[in-house]
Amino acid sequence: MIAGIRYWLGAAETVAALWIAWVLVFVVPFRWTARWFGAAVAPSSQISERRVGNARYVARRLQRVAAHMPWRTTCLVQAIAGAIMLRRRGIETIIRFGVNRADGGLSAHAWLLVGDTIVLGGEIAPEFSPLADLGGKS
Repeated sequence: MIAGIRYWLGAAETVAALWIAWVLVFVVPFRWTARWFGAAVAPSSQISERRVGNARYVARRLQRVAAHMPWRTTCLVQAIAGAIMLRRRGIETIIRFGVNRADGGLSAHAWLLVGDTIVLGGEIAPEFSPLADLGGKS
């Protein structure tokens, strides 16, 4: 019974974070979002494995729930939602933006780091050249 309640509370938190992140990406001017997250600080290599494990758990749940949302959940929306959820747990994050020039076009990607470990969006991150970081403020 308690496990079921935890599951639904976790799902509700994830949906709320995704909705807030969607608003921050598609409605709020980006400079306000950037100010809220703060300038990026150098990632601490002193992050415990337990915190990284917790961050990976949150990221997996976020990806599962995001796949079923009725609105667009881009990599940036997911990275911001993950940062919101992890900040609530006292885990500092960095949202990293990267670009890739392929086939005559330019594409962008955002991924989420805890310390120097990619916890969300890392599947294709190596294909992108880092451009800017956001976050680190807790």
